Amino acid sequence: MECAICDGTAKLLIEQTKIVYRKEEFKIQKHFYRCGKCNQQFTTTELDGLNIEQVYNQYREKYQIPFPQQLIKIRERYGLSASKIAEVLGFGVNVYRNYEGGEVPNVSNGTLLNLIMEPDKFKKIVLSKKNIFSQNQLNKILTHLEKIINEENNSEISLEKYLLHKFNSPNEFTGYTVTSFEKFFNMILFFVNNAFFRLRLNKFLFYTDFVNYKRNGYSISGVPYAAITNGPVAEDYNALFSLAEEMGYIAEEESILPSGDSEEKFIGVKKFDGSIFTEAELQSLKDVLSKFQFVKTDDLKKMSHEEIGWINNRKKYELISYQDYAFLLKHI
Repeated sequence: MECAICDGTAKLLIEQTKIVYRKEEFKIQKHFYRCGKCNQQFTTTELDGLNIEQVYNQYREKYQIPFPQQLIKIRERYGLSASKIAEVLGFGVNVYRNYEGGEVPNVSNGTLLNLIMEPDKFKKIVLSKKNIFSQNQLNKILTHLEKIINEENNSEISLEKYLLHKFNSPNEFTGYTVTSFEKFFNMILFFVNNAFFRLRLNKFLFYTDFVNYKRNGYSISGVPYAAITNGPVAEDYNALFSLAEEMGYIAEEESILPSGDSEEKFIGVKKFDGSIFTEAELQSLKDVLSKFQFVKTDDLKKMSHEEIGWINNRKKYELISYQDYAFLLKHI
């Protein structure tokens, strides 16, 4: 990159550092440019955003403050406007909307926001503020909340509910993203013609989520990845692929290998839906496909074994932290 200070050429560097936010220190992988000619450091608006997003992510995780995606889902689930939820919680009229837009709540507001994620607790708050509703509105919201509570108390646990519960809270292992099966399954559809066996497909998925975190400070799917013998794979990947079949995204069919052995391969059933991804996410998908589509599976496996995230976590089959290892990706 051209230096912002002189006419030299600057190189992108990453170094571990600590940033103070709200009187606390947070460790981040700081991104900046350094000029080879004048030796000055500088950043861009995009790099500043990536650096501070790492801080916000850790702050939210530490104090269990819901992420913007979760706040949007809460509002949509309860069927209320952002201004009405703000009124129920005693916030200023635009505060909840600002939180949905990325503003980080203080700890006390974050605690309250975390509380209303449970519909029975939100119901109690609504009842304590019933004077702000008309009788019609109150009856409607209480009926709606009672339906949600009854559904949650249903003892039958589906595979989808099991996985959502397992991956539920945004953290360093989900890439600070709310798990989205819709995005994960569409990622499969994007790659399935080039990566129709489980081993290869897992590598494409891993690199896509981690490269998106490396560039933008969040994963696409919100799915954790584990370091196992064959390399990094989506946590509980067999259950995830089974759910993708159950929900009609993919199917399996027998494939005869050159050796004469047979192996089940995936085929796409639904059409890939690019509209659910941001431009940045689509670019990550395209770049991973471009980088690896002509790489043989054995070579791709070897490449994934050279990633620090796999090397440091393989002995105990541990989950791979996006925050610790995405910025250290070697092959993309």
